[in-house]
Amino acid sequence: MLSAWSWLACAVAAVRAAHLTPAQRDAFFENGLVVLGKMLDEAAVAAIEVEYDRFMSGIHAEVMGKNFTDMSKPFGTPFDEWSVINGMLPHRYHPPLRNNAWERLAAEIAAEVFPGVEMVQDYDQLLDKRPGKGDAVFAMHQDMAYWPPASLTANDTRTVTLTLAIDDETAENGCIRYVPGSQKEKKLRPHRPLAKSREEGHAVVAEVADDEEIRLAEVPRGGVTLHDEWVVHGSPGNQSPRHRRTYVIAFRTRAIVDAERKAGFTHSHNDDVNWDVFNPEIAAAAARTEL
Repeated sequence: MLSAWSWLACAVAAVRAAHLTPAQRDAFFENGLVVLGKMLDEAAVAAIEVEYDRFMSGIHAEVMGKNFTDMSKPFGTPFDEWSVINGMLPHRYHPPLRNNAWERLAAEIAAEVFPGVEMVQDYDQLLDKRPGKGDAVFAMHQDMAYWPPASLTANDTRTVTLTLAIDDETAENGCIRYVPGSQKEKKLRPHRPLAKSREEGHAVVAEVADDEEIRLAEVPRGGVTLHDEWVVHGSPGNQSPRHRRTYVIAFRTRAIVDAERKAGFTHSHNDDVNWDVFNPEIAAAAARTEL
């Protein structure tokens, strides 16, 4: 049952102008990812950009631990050698980013994807692919490989992950690529860690067949993409002289988020409870590669 506050939020969402067209919502469920195009004006993006850059400069690095890292390299790599700066849970560490225009817009869009469902922010994440870093690769994966299994919440995995482009995102600077329709089976593909264990690195990579279609999700500055929890996606390195800065916010149902927190899972890379606990077969695959 929705709380009075949640009911009011749904009612407000119903009367304001919709952000999604019916075709865009259908494409989200059909393909697993949809490009919405420009959704925030320049003034709003510029205001967010100021705090984004402050945060990603590493001002909270000491307290963040593994939540401030390079997802393409082992933990402990010196900052000046990073290719993909990954800042997990900026909402937790950097108060000026709280309740910004993007957070508010993302919540409204999530409510449109799943109308009548209490969708709450599960986590946020900032990613910056530095210029000319061909190794700034975010390996192809399913988000569910990083998260607790569907069985934790009676197979309810409803998620919408929203990505705001701080810079134009193109094939050259490493925009998202994805396998359309790969979410339909709602099944976790085999994954393996990029490092030998989660203690050395957090990233995992999914199996993708040579004959599978891969699409690019190019978006302008201020543009938005949505993807679900099962679609296979990732992004290649940045071959351009420009940054590729991205601001990610994921929404899941209240029941799922409550179950995650009860299990000790917060999306922090510092947690003891993480993907190697929920998906021991991935950790086992890393062990086999060492033999």
